[in-house]
Amino acid sequence: MAGRGTNGRHGLRGRVGTSAALARLLHKECIQLLKSYRNSESLPSSPVEGGHLISIPPLVPQLSDEEKISILHAALKECLRLLEDVITREDEEFPDEDSEYKRIRTTVRDRLRHLLASTEQMIVDGQKFEAEVEEELDGQATGGSFGLKMWTVRVFQELVHWTGQTSDALSSLPAEKDKAPVSRRTRRGAGKLRK
Repeated sequence: MAGRGTNGRHGLRGRVGTSAALARLLHKECIQLLKSYRNSESLPSSPVEGGHLISIPPLVPQLSDEEKISILHAALKECLRLLEDVITREDEEFPDEDSEYKRIRTTVRDRLRHLLASTEQMIVDGQKFEAEVEEELDGQATGGSFGLKMWTVRVFQELVHWTGQTSDALSSLPAEKDKAPVSRRTRRGAGKLRK
């Protein structure tokens, strides 16, 4: 029975390691997406002001690792929804346009879906949190083309922020539980070889 519990912990730690690597990669790609969009639209590199579009409960130290992951998972779900709103609107306006920006955008969307599926496996039943979106895309229509561009930049800034937060949270999870049993097994195995 103890063996089964240890394997379960190793499985969770393995998922954490895979998810952390995926989050780091996605974070870099989100930065690349934001830069590519600004370049394609000839927009300044300074951040668009206005605070975060997505709000979540504060990640206080008293929260368990699972609760932090659950809260960040909720933020990432809203990031995906906002990104899909942006994609729908852009594809309606420029249906046939193919560009490096659109390829990066598709990669980010697919990788974000993958990260959401990966982090969902770490959420304990009953620990689901909701994230709130402060402003929706529909409210930006009055700003015309420029308003939509600024909205898109803000969505991409959210992607950069929340994938970075998730990457940091996953990377900071303790790894000692992985290492100790492995080193003990190695020592026992080495002892048997000497006999």
